[in-house]
Amino acid sequence: MKRPTATFTTIGAILATVAIGPDWIAQAQPAKGAPAAYERVREVMDERFKDMKLAGDPDKDFAALLIAHHEDLIFLARTQLEHGADEQLRQVAQKLLDEQQKQINELKEWQVRNRQADYRAKADQPPHGSGPLDQRAIAAAPQVQATAPSQPAAQPAPANLPTVSGTVEKVDTGAGKITLDHGPIPNLNMDAMTMVFSTQDPALLQGVKEGDKVRFQADRVNGQISVVTIDTGRAQAAAVQPAAAVNLPMVSGTIEKVDTGAGKITIDHGPIPNLNMDAMTMVFRAQDPAVLKGVKAGDRVRFQADRVNGQISVVRIQKGK
Repeated sequence: MKRPTATFTTIGAILATVAIGPDWIAQAQPAKGAPAAYERVREVMDERFKDMKLAGDPDKDFAALLIAHHEDLIFLARTQLEHGADEQLRQVAQKLLDEQQKQINELKEWQVRNRQADYRAKADQPPHGSGPLDQRAIAAAPQVQATAPSQPAAQPAPANLPTVSGTVEKVDTGAGKITLDHGPIPNLNMDAMTMVFSTQDPALLQGVKEGDKVRFQADRVNGQISVVTIDTGRAQAAAVQPAAAVNLPMVSGTIEKVDTGAGKITIDHGPIPNLNMDAMTMVFRAQDPAVLKGVKAGDRVRFQADRVNGQISVVRIQKGK
């Protein structure tokens, strides 16, 4: 597979040129509506990575994240070709389009091969978790265990920890673990993501269930990132309804994944005119989780999407013929 070095160099060229300053912007005289278009690009890029769930397999996660990255670059490049006036940057944008789609195709071909039953049985395919860093950690584990001090871990001070919002994806009371789709955690220098946390006290998980909107505090306890407090209070604000569905365009797509518990669906879809969104694969929230009933991965569907409470959401979906 082609290395993405050229891609990142190209991105640097775009950023460097944009940084020339307001004089350049005045000369380019972008078409009306360009600022709004670039706002949509930024929102889509932010939402995409915030909503992506990791499979726990480094190869699968690498491929999925890289595909999302390439698709974001295609969206950015098409927006530049639509609104930008500078010929040099238009050439850069066109080069991005040509390169990114080729790499997306290669990655999706790998994803197809990876789903085959005998893929892991091939002699040249080591099991995941066998990379050099994993091997180093396994080799060092006995020494760490032997020299680790046998003493109670220092307790964090919850009063000094930031409170973070999140959604419960899974609760494993027996193992004392909880999976949260959460925002940034400043004290741990952690970005927004979905992650499995240990609990400082398993009793914290009592009364917490999948789908709950929570506010929690997390810190490093005994070497593990752990939840130390959790509040199951739900947001009281009423959801802002999108424009009447009858006025929204119907879009064709194929379902990649359905997460009923989290109220999310991943769709490989065509252009969405009302959101000025190009064809791509994206994770959508569902305005009403009930719309996800009866649909599954692989289904061809027609759906409507709009911005609800600031998030791009599916408001209606039906199976295609």
